[in-house]
Order: sequence, then C-alpha cells, then structure tokens
Amino acid sequence: MNESQILETIKVIKEAIGVELKGCEDISEDRKGVMFWFSNYTRGNGPVFSIRPSGIKRHVISLKFGPYAGACIEHINQNSTEDSYALAYSFFKFLDEICDVKINEHPPIDNWKIQKGFNVDLTIKVTNQKSIEAINSSIKEVMVPLIAALSEVIGYEDVVESIVGDEEGEVALILTRKRERSKRNRLLCLSIHGETCGVCGLDPKLNYTGSTASIIEVHHIEPLSEVDKVKAYNPNTDLIPLCPNCHRAIHTRKPAYKPQELKALLIA
Repeated sequence: MNESQILETIKVIKEAIGVELKGCEDISEDRKGVMFWFSNYTRGNGPVFSIRPSGIKRHVISLKFGPYAGACIEHINQNSTEDSYALAYSFFKFLDEICDVKINEHPPIDNWKIQKGFNVDLTIKVTNQKSIEAINSSIKEVMVPLIAALSEVIGYEDVVESIVGDEEGEVALILTRKRERSKRNRLLCLSIHGETCGVCGLDPKLNYTGSTASIIEVHHIEPLSEVDKVKAYNPNTDLIPLCPNCHRAIHTRKPAYKPQELKALLIA
C-alpha cells in the first residue's frame, strides 16, 4: 500500500468504528506489510496492528504492544470493565469463525486478559495476497473487528466536533468527548445478524443504492436507558438490526416493545 492508500484505509476504519489511527509501511520483517496504531499513542507505547502476506495465499493480521506500552497496559487493567471485555470477547468469537486465531501463539481461551507480552495473530486465506483489493478485504473483515475489540478494553474516546447556534444567530464550534460505541455495536451486530430488519424483514440493499443502502440501525433488546447498572451483553441475543421505522416504533412504549411483540403488530 502506498501513502495515499494507507490514508484512505485510515478514513474507512474511522467511518466504520469511530477511531482515529495513524499508519505507515511496515518493514520490520522480511515481507513488507502495513501497520496502524491509535493516534493518541505511538508505535512504542501502545498497541500496533499490522497486516502482511504469509505463505502463498494467506494474510496475517497481528496485534502487538510496543516495548514501552506498560502504562497503556496498566490503564487497561485499571479501567477496563466486565462490559468492555464482554464486547471484546464477542469480537474475538466472531473472528474465530472466519479465520485462525492465536493469542500468545495458542488457540483462544475464554476470559483472556491483556497483560505484558499479550499478542494476537489472525490468519486468513486469500486468493491474491498482493492485490490491494485482497488487502482491503482482509483489513475490513479481520483487522477492523480486532481494532474494535481493543478500542473497547482501552475505553477509546472519540473527539467529536459539533456546530451549534444560539438565539442571536452566532455559531460556535464545540469539542465534546464521547464513547463512540454505537459504531462498534453496529459492526458486530451486522456481522452476526446481517443487514435485514429483524422485525419487518426490510433489506435496504434491495430498495436503495449508495449510502442510503446502509440505513439499518442496531437496537439493544434491553434498551440502555432502562439498564440501571453495567450489563455484559451477548450480541447474538441482546442486539438486533432494525430498519429506522421499526426502531422508532419499538420505542413508542416504555418499557420498549420486544421484537416479537412489535412483529405481532405488523399488518399482514
């Protein structure tokens, strides 16, 4: 990948999961690859994600922590929650179904934790390992969920710019910080359940083109607004894709309708 392709990939990843990355060519091993890291860290003091060819028809996507990442790992150990790890485990479970996963050179185990020396290697088969299309596909299918998982346990916060106006007509630019969680929820939910509404069956791709074909939303079957404490949830059973109409309809009652209850209200 050249510099412009790396920058385009960084843009695509931010749109997918709401994280800001930096990247460059990776020449640390015999076969060249590409590496990315969170923009608020460096290659030395945080996690580094890389992709490189392996064998004849494989890509290896790796996660390693830099040699000076002790403070980052300590931050994870002090601040990560059961809920954040639960979502990270769900991403790894999804990855284990589409590629070969090794954590510290061993098959993944339940309830792993990030400690000093933690590393991950994900191997996926490809038809043409050198083509930019194959590289982008491996990044989208494998690296993006891996970055999303680490974003959860680190507690990644995105800086969001909001333009607001007041009654006098003046416009101000406000910087706010928020957990950009909905994008990662969306990625995981749609990876598992597909992009068809779980109530009415609408598939936007059959009706729209371009960006309008991606209007499916993600619903927490037990809405976050109705949860009074941290809840570790299972994306297989606790998240469901909904079209905007059904998502709005499901919240017209408090407590919100269950998907099966709303489905029973559909007019045949």
